[in-house]
Amino acid sequence: MTLSSHNTLLMLCISLCCVGCDSGQAPGNPKAPVSNPQSGTLNPSIGMKFIKPGQFVRLTSRSQLVSITQGFWIGVHEITQKKYESVMSANPSFFKGPDLPVEKVSFLQALDFCRTLTAQDRKAGRISADMAYRLPTEAEWEYACLATAATAFSFGETEESVEEYAWTAETADDRTQPVGLKTPNAWGLHDMHGNVWEWVVDWFAPHPKAEQLVDPSG
Repeated sequence: MTLSSHNTLLMLCISLCCVGCDSGQAPGNPKAPVSNPQSGTLNPSIGMKFIKPGQFVRLTSRSQLVSITQGFWIGVHEITQKKYESVMSANPSFFKGPDLPVEKVSFLQALDFCRTLTAQDRKAGRISADMAYRLPTEAEWEYACLATAATAFSFGETEESVEEYAWTAETADDRTQPVGLKTPNAWGLHDMHGNVWEWVVDWFAPHPKAEQLVDPSG
């Protein structure tokens, strides 16, 4: 089976992190100083899960250990069109539906969404002034996706169970599907495989052939 391929550059969507940071720095900066993200007010307007620090083996090498030293909150599924439109008063998506993931969002639009949602939730008292939404780094996203698994997918080494956890080309009816309908991974995160791709804050680049990386960013 093939994972659902609504995955062109025009159809990337948003997956958010929320972290403690210096409030003088712009949300979206992956290198912002991080305080304890569990210490501030956090009643976000989107569903989030706290991801504890830890390690995982990078799948591209199967030998490189990656350490994530700071905990972070991450959205339990992609940002829906309903949420995006309520924040940005716009909906660029090709496939329309309030519970579908927003797509056709550019990288700059994704960053702008993070900044705008941060301002709104701070003003409403949902998050502390020292907290901000941002895109995850690629390493944070892979760590959250695998959820302790050391296999090709969070649900195993093969695609045998893929339809339980992800929309595939065979099941998605050639379109995006509502978020959160498939079984989540071990950390309660939905749609980390299939449906649409998510933006991350850094870019792809070969990493040094070190045996271990600490909080890598492109």
